[in-house]
Amino acid sequence: MNICSTSAASGSRATATRAPASPCSTRCRVTSRATGCRTTLRASSRRSSTPGCPNALRCASPTAARTGCPDESPIQVKKTVKRILVVKPSSLGDILHVFPALELLHRNFPGAELDYLVHPAFAEILDYSPFPVSRRILFNRKRLGKLPTLIPEFLHLVREIRRNRYDLVIDFQGLTRSAIFAAAAKGGPVIGFARPREPAARLGYRRSFDVPAGHAVERNAALVNALTGGNAPVPMPVLPENPANAAAFRRLAGAVPAELVVLLPGSRWKTKKFPPALFADVIRRVHAEKPECVFAVLGASSDRKEQEMIRQEVGPGFPLLELAGRTSLGVMMEALRSARLVLSNDSGPMHAAAALNKPVFGFFGPTDPAKTGPYGKIHRIYQRRPGCLNCLKRSCPKGELSCHRLDAVQIANDCIQILTTGD
Repeated sequence: MNICSTSAASGSRATATRAPASPCSTRCRVTSRATGCRTTLRASSRRSSTPGCPNALRCASPTAARTGCPDESPIQVKKTVKRILVVKPSSLGDILHVFPALELLHRNFPGAELDYLVHPAFAEILDYSPFPVSRRILFNRKRLGKLPTLIPEFLHLVREIRRNRYDLVIDFQGLTRSAIFAAAAKGGPVIGFARPREPAARLGYRRSFDVPAGHAVERNAALVNALTGGNAPVPMPVLPENPANAAAFRRLAGAVPAELVVLLPGSRWKTKKFPPALFADVIRRVHAEKPECVFAVLGASSDRKEQEMIRQEVGPGFPLLELAGRTSLGVMMEALRSARLVLSNDSGPMHAAAALNKPVFGFFGPTDPAKTGPYGKIHRIYQRRPGCLNCLKRSCPKGELSCHRLDAVQIANDCIQILTTGD
């Protein structure tokens, strides 16, 4: 990922590239099923120096070594794991950040079945999981948030979770409520982060692992590496194509253009919504140099206002497909798969484009792309650098959104370069 620092006047740039992180050393407490003794396990990227230890996930306690406490190594675990439950209900971007970790799980436990606890709004994205999902357990947060339906929905969800017995339960969400439902599963152990988003979540874990700070994709993959004692690099899984969704996109778009540029002008935070005029200015300049390009706006129904503003800016005859609110998640995925590049605010669909390995030109202000930007080396991040950058505010305390003043000329020139040379 390239981070481009811009100003409206100069368009100067500084570039940095991220390398995948290795899993850090962690400790957790486990109980041996054979002897009942408590031991300390260490998961490390370094190979174990203990004779006969198959890899880094090993008994590290001196007491355990003296008593001959059995080693719960990944090789032994692989023989027993037949069904896994993953807990990461939302949001769209967060679920996509788990996909590389699911790829690692699939490699380590190729014979296992995967169940997934997911918010109904995002269940369709699991069609694209690199680890095929056997059962989707729907986490209806709205019903859980209303007093009349809280208890019946809670009991229903617990019954659904307990319908199967799991050999491994992983909470990637790190919230108290996600840990509660993970702990409700039969079997186990329940695995989570040693430093979850809400500290109380640790009470629901049997084993927790400390992973390095960094991008969410790297943290999720590091959790799986720590669990299995591996040191695999973060994979970039090839997401499966859905022919029905691809056909639905072709019906919407007509003949799918060879030079398709997708615009994602929506986002849930006001501070993450860069001006529609910026998107319009960029694509006008691109079209002037690359008249064969066709542009498409994707997003939810709530993004139609931004879509209309872009249309007003570019005019009625401009080649712009107005698809906001007209696609399901799956059809949106196939539309993004057809794109040459994607212009986007920080949003869930932006991460979908990155997961499909499409070049993303991401506009960032209140959030930190080093933690939640599009993952990979082919993307470009545009930021103006006022002192309040990465404030994590949903509304601008200064009331001026100075971080939104990006250089459309620089962005358009970079788009033209990608479309011309592929670099």
